[in-house]
Amino acid sequence: MGYEWRFDVLWEYKAIFGIGVLGTLGLTGISMLIGLILGIPVGIGRLSQSRFIKFLSGAFIEVFRDTPIIVQLVWVYYCFPILTGIRLSAWTAAILAMSIHATAYLAEVYRAGIGSIDKGQIEASRAVGMSRWQSMKRIILPQAIQRVLPPMLNVFADFMKASALCSIIGVWELFRQASNVITTTYRPLEVYTAMAVIYFLIIYPFVWAAPQVEAMLARRRA
Repeated sequence: MGYEWRFDVLWEYKAIFGIGVLGTLGLTGISMLIGLILGIPVGIGRLSQSRFIKFLSGAFIEVFRDTPIIVQLVWVYYCFPILTGIRLSAWTAAILAMSIHATAYLAEVYRAGIGSIDKGQIEASRAVGMSRWQSMKRIILPQAIQRVLPPMLNVFADFMKASALCSIIGVWELFRQASNVITTTYRPLEVYTAMAVIYFLIIYPFVWAAPQVEAMLARRRA
């Protein structure tokens, strides 16, 4: 006898799925915002003429890019309080771990964007008396940020998927909420299918927008 699908059972839990979606979007949005801000100095540090600053920035990027985010989540939530005596809520620990991870990824995105700018523009700005910081602030960064918008959208989509890992420390995002619905309804196939559809609907617009933005920016530069 074939399996009887009962998606109608899930309708009464629509509010729970909605809370999960808001949790996922909030977690990803806050983490990415922090990463976008902190990634700028770290990315610039990667290009610094100071070997010490360059080493620190490079070490930060490699450590947090080359270790799984799930390990970082567990370490921040369980190990950090033991070492410092500071107890973090699951939400705070998730934001902290996700933000650090996002900073490392976005720092490399910024570095690549800055590196793509014609060096002649830097030399011209210095020739008219601008300091290195003024040149970076007024000329290089505005152009670099435009160029890195498409990869930023892809990073946002990837982090929205990675946010599901935060359920292991008890964060009430979409995956965690869906798991709770399964324990109530005993309908895992329907719940996991619905969850996959929801993730697709909230992530695909960012994936779709990335090449569109890239094409638009390419036309502007042409």
